[in-house]
Amino acid sequence: MSEPKKKLRTIDAPFVALGPSGVAIRDRLKHLTDVDDKVLRLVGEHLGRLASLDLKNRCADGLDHNSDTWAALCAGP
Repeated sequence: MSEPKKKLRTIDAPFVALGPSGVAIRDRLKHLTDVDDKVLRLVGEHLGRLASLDLKNRCADGLDHNSDTWAALCAGP
């Protein structure tokens, strides 16, 4: 005989997500020197690395993340 069917998970009630809370500025930087370019790339790499670590920690928390774990993450080691 076939295996018993698994019960489907329940679907949570729909909700409206809040809009973005940050500010995005879209513009092109012009007339940059080589040093400016290097600094901007280094800053971008650093911020990207921090964002990646934040995402890694949030994913590790799974559904258990809350304001306390977020505050501990922001406070650093």
